[in-house]
Amino acid sequence: MTSLFYLTMAICGLLIRVCNFFAEIQFIDIHYDSQLTNVLKATFDFNGPSLCLTFVCLMALSAYSVKEGNPVVLAWSHGPFPCFLAFALSYILIHVVDLNETKHMTARTIRSMAGADYGGGMAFSYFYGYLKIILPGLRKKMEIYEGEQGVTIPVKKMFILIPRSGHIPPDLCDASHQWLEGTTNLEHIVTDRAGVKRRNYKNTVYKIHPNGLGKGHRPIYVVTEGATPMLTFWEILSHDHRQTATFKQNKMQIISAFYKVLSELIDNDPECQDVCELIYYKDYENGSKINVAEILLNRIQVQASLS
Repeated sequence: MTSLFYLTMAICGLLIRVCNFFAEIQFIDIHYDSQLTNVLKATFDFNGPSLCLTFVCLMALSAYSVKEGNPVVLAWSHGPFPCFLAFALSYILIHVVDLNETKHMTARTIRSMAGADYGGGMAFSYFYGYLKIILPGLRKKMEIYEGEQGVTIPVKKMFILIPRSGHIPPDLCDASHQWLEGTTNLEHIVTDRAGVKRRNYKNTVYKIHPNGLGKGHRPIYVVTEGATPMLTFWEILSHDHRQTATFKQNKMQIISAFYKVLSELIDNDPECQDVCELIYYKDYENGSKINVAEILLNRIQVQASLS
């Protein structure tokens, strides 16, 4: 009787997983790296104990059926009280082995937390600990740079790179097929913060060399950098901490939450919304590294033509 009730609820759980699969399809691009197999793994994964118990219940029910006949009819013939006890035992077993636990439940929890998760926390820290300090007055610093260097920055924004892998090289030249070249920095901001006297904040101006260095093209200037919390997160994933496995399983959801919350914070701040643009991009395509300079160049060309 316990095996019968357990398998009945397991079948119901399987139907729920099918519904969850179709519900998660809408998030395949931002949470599952555009891979259908990742959605299947998240919604249909079963842990070892639940699989073992399901197998034992199937064997027990099969043996009972061969010996006694139809288990459904025989189960109810024992009366309501034994059925209630069997149902209670099967319900307890389901929770002991976490039969209905799936990876997608964690992903759904992250979405439902509305920014109070790890990705959202990184976004708040990055915004108030860095962007709110350097973005006000950034356009003026770009104009000063243009006058001092005799160059033009066609789009006076800071482009912040958020790669889906989380990895950002120390020099963006390495992420651009040698199209990007670091130059000098904008005017520094020096301020006392959290006990650190005269803390220095600076931003690098890059040149974009279309088709690479030495091609004879006139370089295009841009202020860009990677979102440093993403590199910190990538470094966490490369170490073996107690939380690392959970972070790895929900990497896409965490990075997506970081991007979403940070976008909202920037868009809702009048001092930041017009001088900062996030570029959330897939940095690997079919195993090959995407040229981030091409992405920057497309954004600049579109915005420069509209201005």
